[in-house]
Amino acid sequence: MSNDITSRKGEVVGQWDGEDVNDLMKELARIKKELTGDRVEHTGIPHKDQFPEDFVGFTAYVMWAVDKKDQCLTGSGANRIEPVAQIREFYANDIAKDAAGRARD
Repeated sequence: MSNDITSRKGEVVGQWDGEDVNDLMKELARIKKELTGDRVEHTGIPHKDQFPEDFVGFTAYVMWAVDKKDQCLTGSGANRIEPVAQIREFYANDIAKDAAGRARD
């Protein structure tokens, strides 16, 4: 598995080893400062295989990555870290299910 962080244009703009989302958050902040005319979206982050299977349909908010400690980098600006268990609790409630349903409509 590659550690490459890729931009929307497909260029390798950084690296993340999948160990700690704190490191990814710092790397994304660095990239944002240095990158001009392009950007990184959650689809350009490596180690998608670390996402739990039950997160595949989650659309209530953006999830960038899950590290090996079951911490998830979330938010449109990749600025929040939440435990996987906390996201599962949110996803299990009716409000989250309704939001997910509206996102698919």
